Amino acid sequence: MSEELNTAARYRQHAEELRVIAADKTALSNREILQSLAADYERMAETMENIDKSNKAVRDSSISN
Repeated sequence: MSEELNTAARYRQHAEELRVIAADKTALSNREILQSLAADYERMAETMENIDKSNKAVRDSSISN
């Protein structure tokens, strides 16, 4: 697994942990903040996955040339 995919997996784990914590929070503002942070981690994970795909495409194109 690439470094980017490892990082994406860690980000997704952090997002899940934040969602679990948010579910236990009774204050709406705290819950919303934690859910927003979780969404940020999900977006960062998607970015890392896209970087991995781009890196693979570059490697594949350089191998075929």
